[in-house]
Amino acid sequence: MPSQPSAHERPALPAGTQVLLESPFQRSGTQVTLIWPEQRVRRVVLALPVEKGDGRKYGHSLAEIGRLPAHLRDGTVFAAPTFSESPWLVNHATRADCQQEDHLVRVVVPTVLAMLGNDARPPVHLLGFSKGGFAALNLLTRHPCLFAVASVWDASLLSDRPPHPQLVDVAGSTARLDEYDVRQNLRRHVQALRGARRIALGGIGTLEADWTAGRQLLEALGIPHDAYRDAPADHRWDTAWLAPALQHLLALEAGFLPGARAREE
Repeated sequence: MPSQPSAHERPALPAGTQVLLESPFQRSGTQVTLIWPEQRVRRVVLALPVEKGDGRKYGHSLAEIGRLPAHLRDGTVFAAPTFSESPWLVNHATRADCQQEDHLVRVVVPTVLAMLGNDARPPVHLLGFSKGGFAALNLLTRHPCLFAVASVWDASLLSDRPPHPQLVDVAGSTARLDEYDVRQNLRRHVQALRGARRIALGGIGTLEADWTAGRQLLEALGIPHDAYRDAPADHRWDTAWLAPALQHLLALEAGFLPGARAREE
């Protein structure tokens, strides 16, 4: 694990610290880029990607986050990991170098937390859109003790439609696809999500059917959540949806972990 950077090594926003990762779960070359707050760290937010490697077709998460008002970034370490294949955050049925969930949970998160060097572990939250929203909801259901809240916008595959070909490729089998069906995982792990409000479901960009189906499913399962329709935005990393998504994330944190801010101040 990398050693904790000193205060003068932590670059000001929007510059980032890039850390190359040696992972048994991905091909070589993956990394995680972090931007640090000037204030005391109170939380970590994982900005889940929508493209493999350092693709920029749909913008760049940290560049857009760096343009947000300071009050939405205060106290937050934002971390953007990369993946060798299209990042649906699933473990391939047979390929050892395409275990995306394991890479995030067992390599990325421990690396980021080790860099903080804090005795008290801050909460780790999930932020994403499109396939990143799909991944965030799956990760929250599958690891409810590791991740605190998930704020997603224009999330994919909450409606009844065939899996994306990229998802089929990175899953590797029908059984593995079923394991990562986000709707089924919300049903399978419903008890872990009924006790507190931990999900913000934002939209609508281009996936209105998914937003509607996701809201209906959460309501039917009795899972507390925030569902909101913000101003239309392009299906890419964009401050237009990131601002409300982060506002909802902070509100979820305040409700789920009401003593966290007080303990840090």
